[in-house]
Amino acid sequence: MAIFSSLIPRFRGAAIGVALLAGASPALADIFEPGDEISVQASVYNMHYSRDDHYIKYSPLLGVEWRRDNGWLVGAAAFQNSFGQFSQLVYGGYLWNLGKTNFYGKLTGGILHGYKGEYQNKVPLNYKGFSPGILPSLGYKYGQFRTEVQFFWTSGFMVTVGYSFK
Repeated sequence: MAIFSSLIPRFRGAAIGVALLAGASPALADIFEPGDEISVQASVYNMHYSRDDHYIKYSPLLGVEWRRDNGWLVGAAAFQNSFGQFSQLVYGGYLWNLGKTNFYGKLTGGILHGYKGEYQNKVPLNYKGFSPGILPSLGYKYGQFRTEVQFFWTSGFMVTVGYSFK
């Protein structure tokens, strides 16, 4: 848990927002449809394909995702990027169930923020810390538990685990 201690103060605002949303749940009831789920996830492992002395050993991530029953999704994540900078990602995408198995594929795209200073050129099209982000993922679901491998194109990958609330 000590790994996430640097992220916890930054999540206070998010926690207040979640509490306000929970209080407004009757108003949100019309938005959610049967089969929709909210998924909460955290990173458990990450690896880079190449070595860089500036990479931190582990990049903690906490995220939340609203998955519609029709495959569309939106989400947000807060994490320490590969260089230890606090970063955020907001995104939308689509999830494909792979046949009648528990495996799925996912493609998301959104706005990434947080690569600044000497690391601003480590992500493409970065402008003042903001850049586009596209992530393909493969996942497996077992009941309400989820695990995913998210690929950072030619840079590396991250493994996350999560739980979905219906």
